[in-house]
Amino acid sequence: MGQAETSDEELMLRAQAGDERSYEVLFERHSRAVLGLLRRSGEPPERAAELFQDTWLKVYRGRATYQPGQRFRSWLFGIALNTRRDAARRAGRSIRESEEDVNLPSARSTPDLKLTLDAAIESLPESLREAFLLGVVYGFDHNELATQLGVSPDNARARVSRARAALRVKLGGEP
Repeated sequence: MGQAETSDEELMLRAQAGDERSYEVLFERHSRAVLGLLRRSGEPPERAAELFQDTWLKVYRGRATYQPGQRFRSWLFGIALNTRRDAARRAGRSIRESEEDVNLPSARSTPDLKLTLDAAIESLPESLREAFLLGVVYGFDHNELATQLGVSPDNARARVSRARAALRVKLGGEP
């Protein structure tokens, strides 16, 4: 079986054992999603790019902490989100938890719905934004989502539901 057909988990185990090519394949498979997560989490493009590099460096340096049987993508996204949180703390700023100073145009009046949707997602409070991105955009199940957010599966499910309702209102729909 070639690297292209190998599971992420197997590639990570190979990377732990020193197989550099396995790490490269993981990077190729997931770099776009990691950068997308960081950009959509409210970071300016330059900052997201820095956090992206820090994330992959931490993955490489911390590869020994990956546990067999753990879903690689969950582990990777956890590192990305923690990298973002740590950088915000070090910079002495908090990650925006409110929706202040966000002026969203109506989705119906904007020719580019994607930009409007991205702005609406970015305006969500951090806890709802992370839940929405991981649960809806990246397809984490409620148990994986709960682990990443440090909450119960019911709480994770509720956050996704609240995020969806908030987005419907922001985009001019019913709650």
